[in-house]
Amino acid sequence: MASTFVYIACAGGGAVDTLSLDAVSGRLELVSRAEGLPKVTALTLDPAGTLYAGVNGEPRRTVALALDPASGAASPAGVREVPATTCFLSLRPDREVLFSASYHEGLMAAYAVPGPDGSAGPVTEYRSGPNTHSAVPSPDGRFVYAASLGADRISWFPIDSGTAGGGVVRPAGHVDAAPGSGPRFLRHSADGRRVYVSHERTGTVDVYARDAGTGALELMQRTSAVEGLDLEPGPIRSPRTPDPGPGVVWCADLRLTPDERFVYVTERSTSTIAAFSVAHDGRLSFLRRTETEAQPRGIGIDPSGSWLLACGERSGHVTSYAIGQDGRLDPVGRAETAAGPLWIECWRPARAD
Repeated sequence: MASTFVYIACAGGGAVDTLSLDAVSGRLELVSRAEGLPKVTALTLDPAGTLYAGVNGEPRRTVALALDPASGAASPAGVREVPATTCFLSLRPDREVLFSASYHEGLMAAYAVPGPDGSAGPVTEYRSGPNTHSAVPSPDGRFVYAASLGADRISWFPIDSGTAGGGVVRPAGHVDAAPGSGPRFLRHSADGRRVYVSHERTGTVDVYARDAGTGALELMQRTSAVEGLDLEPGPIRSPRTPDPGPGVVWCADLRLTPDERFVYVTERSTSTIAAFSVAHDGRLSFLRRTETEAQPRGIGIDPSGSWLLACGERSGHVTSYAIGQDGRLDPVGRAETAAGPLWIECWRPARAD
């Protein structure tokens, strides 16, 4: 039996697909599909066995999916309506509160995880900036960071875990990204000392040092995931420009391997993945670029750090890659998904000894 399951949010198909990932070969196989989730666009995982899905069909809602450790199947276990569309979901480290980002409404929201009884509770909202694209708590649970693509700004908010609705009230500070860069997704190192940010419009990747006490970010490095691709800076995407075209930068996801040796960034216009090595101080060095599924909005890395998964919004498939000791990606498996796959999470169930 597979030791790892892969969950893919498929917005076009209104479903979350479950695939098995063979721990030895990297082979993928579709095992089940949770349907009735129109315009599902974001996932976040509680390793204890719950997957949360942001669903943008009416009514807008967050759905809790219970995961079966034997089959990997995801089944509804709770739901709550939310005030805005969801493009990013994350879980507070205590696993009691969700943070969501809303691109079109330009806000961040915090609210208790949905329970089986359908209880809602309060929602805390903050206007975190136009085109807010991610909201990510620090590993220590003291701050949550919101990236505003439209304002070229990253803000941080203290979290009061004793406050209803997530405890987010007002920002403690912010840092400006390069004008016109469009900060999109950010990820923390496991120790919380470094923050990595992908920029949708210019393809830059910023590395920040983080002060654990104040939450403040200080730029350490600015590098590029698109150098040599001959692309122009992209526009701010809107309903009028859903696809900016093949000649402009359109970066998306950023992921670190569990051992934090490598960082990978997707670029949708060229359907490629850029690989970087990570130095001891957190700085990045570009390694190589790999062609992948058409329009790769989402990637995921399994908990062992052996496999990277990339899905293509336009291909309707997901490919698994073996991650080499030098960061090289070698394709080893491929599977069909429901339409419009765009977000990937990986789960390795805890095994009883």
